[in-house]
Amino acid sequence: MEKIVEFISSIEVENTAKVVKHVLGGIEEKIENYTKVELEKFILDKKPDSYRAIVTICYVIGVYAKWLNKNYPFESYNLLEQINSIDKKQLWKKIKPTAKKKFVTYSDFLRVMKNIDLYEEFNELYYKTLFRCIYEGIYSEDMSVIKNLRGSDVHGNSVTLREDNGNIYNLTITSELANDIIELSHKQIWERRNRYGICRVDMRGIYSNSVFKVEERKSANPQNDKVRFCYYDKLRKICDRYLDNHILPFQLYISGIMYRIVTKLNEKDINIIDAMSLNNRDKNIHLLIQEELTRSQYGSELGNFKEIVRGHSDVFNL
Repeated sequence: MEKIVEFISSIEVENTAKVVKHVLGGIEEKIENYTKVELEKFILDKKPDSYRAIVTICYVIGVYAKWLNKNYPFESYNLLEQINSIDKKQLWKKIKPTAKKKFVTYSDFLRVMKNIDLYEEFNELYYKTLFRCIYEGIYSEDMSVIKNLRGSDVHGNSVTLREDNGNIYNLTITSELANDIIELSHKQIWERRNRYGICRVDMRGIYSNSVFKVEERKSANPQNDKVRFCYYDKLRKICDRYLDNHILPFQLYISGIMYRIVTKLNEKDINIIDAMSLNNRDKNIHLLIQEELTRSQYGSELGNFKEIVRGHSDVFNL
């Protein structure tokens, strides 16, 4: 335990230290003496929800093993050899059937849209439009493209999106979403039931025709972080009611990207699992995927994207 504490203290980058602490923090036994079987059990106990999570855990343990070998050269450790011997793909196959669902399939998406229409007594247009916007690619990490969206930003099947950092771009969307955005921009009231009947609360946004206004009682300033968390709360409500587990906005955004990629791959009779495999070097496939990432303003490299979805590709098969 003392060596782990020393190792964590030696890491200068704060975010890296947090990841390492999450993996190794609180271990009472000497992980440096673990066998391969014990290491696999350790990884399983961490309840990883993706292949990438397993890779991260193994990487952290591997870095710790190298640190041990460098800083305690006179002690005999077999940790690096043991962690390198683990078949991460096989371990993910073992975990995957019981792992927490991380993405939304197209059938999930359709079911959510249908159930909101059927079961939401109030504000169904708001919930549907918010969920569909992110699925179709209207997303930024700070949710500013949602906050800044106006009905007047829609031009046919194109919408102009604005981030708080000044980035402005156009995105092609479905006619259904375009119509819903315009209709929702005219809404000024949020409704809910209380013990006296129906309570109607005024909503406000940055503009009079803002699409995703928020209840005035929740935030006197529509530009602060409370707005972003208001959107998170509404998405969490949708997930809790109509999905098996909570999906983050980023995961919903990635799910929509994957649906559009799979649709294009299917037109060319290309299997998504093959397309996302580590060894695939087909330039045409890479270009097809990159076109959708560029369209959706995905900010990281193709390799990063493939790493996120690898191990989950099969769930997107149409």
